Amino acid sequence: MKRRGLVKQLLLFCLVGFVVTYVYNSVLFQVNELSVEVTTKLTTKRIFNFVPSTRKLPQKKFKINCRKIIEKDKGEIDRATALMRVSPPFSLKTEDYINATEDCVHFRKSFRYDSYPVTNEEREFPIAFSIITYKDVDQTERLLRAIYRPQNLYCIHADASSPDSLHKALEGIADCFGNVFIVSKKEDIIYNHMSRLKADLNCMSDILAMPQKWKYFINLPHQQFPLKTNLELVKILKTYNGANDIEGIITHGRMMPSRFEFRHKYINGSWKKIGKRNNKLPLNASIVKGSAYGVFSREFVQYIITDKRAKDVLKFMEDVKSPDEYYWATLNHNEVLKAPGRYSGNPEKKPWLAVYASWGGRDKCHGKFVRGVCIFGVGDLNELVSKKELFANKFYPDFQYLALDCLEEYLYNKTLSHLPFETFYYKQLPFIRKQ
Repeated sequence: MKRRGLVKQLLLFCLVGFVVTYVYNSVLFQVNELSVEVTTKLTTKRIFNFVPSTRKLPQKKFKINCRKIIEKDKGEIDRATALMRVSPPFSLKTEDYINATEDCVHFRKSFRYDSYPVTNEEREFPIAFSIITYKDVDQTERLLRAIYRPQNLYCIHADASSPDSLHKALEGIADCFGNVFIVSKKEDIIYNHMSRLKADLNCMSDILAMPQKWKYFINLPHQQFPLKTNLELVKILKTYNGANDIEGIITHGRMMPSRFEFRHKYINGSWKKIGKRNNKLPLNASIVKGSAYGVFSREFVQYIITDKRAKDVLKFMEDVKSPDEYYWATLNHNEVLKAPGRYSGNPEKKPWLAVYASWGGRDKCHGKFVRGVCIFGVGDLNELVSKKELFANKFYPDFQYLALDCLEEYLYNKTLSHLPFETFYYKQLPFIRKQ
């Protein structure tokens, strides 16, 4: 009898534990609570109630207030920083995604892909994205989820040389959506090589072949994250009215001229100069430097894929070092090349809002600098949420992980809040096409 009573008590304890855990996890997603629950073993909020083995009350619980962090509360930032030193980040493994996407209905529901409201304005203005990745399925999926809307299109490019498990996980994710797909031709991307540019071109070509009449194309690496909701992106891009947002640099020193004044070849794992360049750009266009990332109108993408002038410029870029930092900019900032949505003024006087990055020697960074670029931390959030740029680069999943947690929650809550968005700043930009 005692044993039977003990069994009943144990069953009752388990049942209570399950109910408490269910309620606990549900509360985490209340839109009005800007807080992140962090444990010494995992970040419960990040897994969206997915992995069954983690559905239990943590042994030790910390409550971090994201609102205070974003408002630059020093005490809360210090608490978050101290916590991250002793509590490692939690992320799902590649195998978790392979298993999760075997049931697409459950995957979409548990990861809350369909929980974002979509307005008619968004439905009538679909956006196409490419996501370039080579590792970290968890961070790649997290970016996809942040920008996902059913009317948009998403092309995922993973390096051809990445592990088979990564490709399988990403294919599983893509198969759960009608508007997410894996690029038809994968490149083995080499840093500073033409393969990086081809990865985006392959996605552009695939997306153009889709029947959806998307309006703009945005290319992203998996370490970027949005600073604007999808509705805000739509309002900004409608203001652009067909203009591209592509960086332009023509100051000689900043252009890194040796990259294009000499021909380069990748030999045995390193770059070699193979002689002084003796050919010119088509139509005597001038080479312009910029970023590998930008915001491209549909007409500009069509021009890139089909126009002879764009193809001739691409041929010129084949032995340029880091051609992705010259190709878009050269097309967009040369009047003679007649690219749709181009900018005719001084490239360096054109604001560039596609991506915000903090550079060493110029900008502040509360995280850490890696190869001259800031890896954002919790202390950077106050500035990031006030930026006019559309995306921020970059975040590491194993460094100051609460920065990404809080930014993700901020965007989720802002999406559900339907707060008004003022486009006056964007309407005054010198590169937009007037209505």
